[in-house]
Amino acid sequence: MLLTSRPSTLILTALFNNFCERPVHFKRTLWKNDSDKQLHESISTFNVCVPKNTAFHEFVDVNEHDELKGGFSITIFCLVLQELPFKIQPLFKPVDEQGNYTHIIMKLGQDCDAVVGDTTITSNRTKYAEFTIPYMSSEIYMLVPAERKWNQTMLTLLKPFTLRLWLLILTVWMLTGATIGYLEYRSENPDFYHAPLHKSLFMIIWFPLSKFFFQEGEIRNRCSKFVFVVWLVTIFIVMQIFTACLSSWLTINQLQPKVLPKEHQVVGYQNGSFIVDFVNDHAQRSGITTNPIALSSLDDYKNVLDNGTVDAIYDELPYIEIFLAKYGDAYMKVGPIATEPGLGFAFTRGFTLLQDFSQAVIKVIEYPDMTSMTETYLGIQTRLGTLSVDVSFPQSLSPMSFSLLFAFASLSIVAAILVSEITRMCTRNNSNKSSEMMSIISGNGTTHAEC
Repeated sequence: MLLTSRPSTLILTALFNNFCERPVHFKRTLWKNDSDKQLHESISTFNVCVPKNTAFHEFVDVNEHDELKGGFSITIFCLVLQELPFKIQPLFKPVDEQGNYTHIIMKLGQDCDAVVGDTTITSNRTKYAEFTIPYMSSEIYMLVPAERKWNQTMLTLLKPFTLRLWLLILTVWMLTGATIGYLEYRSENPDFYHAPLHKSLFMIIWFPLSKFFFQEGEIRNRCSKFVFVVWLVTIFIVMQIFTACLSSWLTINQLQPKVLPKEHQVVGYQNGSFIVDFVNDHAQRSGITTNPIALSSLDDYKNVLDNGTVDAIYDELPYIEIFLAKYGDAYMKVGPIATEPGLGFAFTRGFTLLQDFSQAVIKVIEYPDMTSMTETYLGIQTRLGTLSVDVSFPQSLSPMSFSLLFAFASLSIVAAILVSEITRMCTRNNSNKSSEMMSIISGNGTTHAEC
């Protein structure tokens, strides 16, 4: 519903009737002092200042005729009023302070009783007002122009695995070759037993890999065959995982900022926002020179990024998401750089109903359809779920990812050596016993013959 009023006073009747229908009246126990009693007596004229945000109408939509058309923040506030245990009839007053929300908040108690809009809670603003709990979280990001880059290098082939994992694979490879060589040597395999030392070392290194492609040599020992089968299974799994990881590295979304964050010299910010103080402090701490440029609309954001007037735009996450939802993947966010308390509603200091309003805010943000309402008004919910902090690469796998596999391979090697040695000892003992028996039998036969 389009709400209008006398242009001279800029006082607008409320959207409240669209959201609150039940006539719940104030309880006298709420009035703790004279100021609250005065509020009770003048509740029919509870003045709510609404900042005129010309850049983002999604939060507060006031047209050029000072007509309040709605917005996400207005809707949330009216739903909060509906959750209160008493009834308040607000009168919305669009206020234009060149977008400076702090100046509007400083007027609390003079021209208005509350400030409703996309007002960020900051330590400086708490000197002049008290805020409800945030109805929307907020973080500071950088908005930068993006381009697709292919940063493939000679080492891209090695990126799926970390250096430690490559060393572990090499170690297991060498250990497998050494184990097979040892077992075959003990079995007197001519490929290992009679070979020179340098050839034996070559076979240890080459044998675990050569059996994939060539039939070089023959494995005779059963324990060697067991070790080799375990090695084949292990390396097959590793190769499959490596192939999948390499594909993700080669097909990665290469959307990257055109200018690295450390190179930003000229930045933009939303006109009237507290971000300008943050930008100056951040630049001073970083030891760089910056010239913040105030921007008043989404088109300004796009134009200054496209023509290179600014290297980046500092702003809060909801605004950046709205921009990205409109202009797509030619831009990206980088961060978060800092975390802020969020967006809240401001009231005069000492306002005793603040707790009631905060409790009502909690009820509203717990609405099941809060997500769909955010998407309807701001158009950012889908992107919040899919758009990450855009400079992201696949993670290189570490030895922990293969710990169970290589532990099994190592235990198999140890078990094969133990079984081989035990079998060899048993065979030797049986052979010795057989020799002794043959000696005894031979001895008895000789004596009998002599007899």
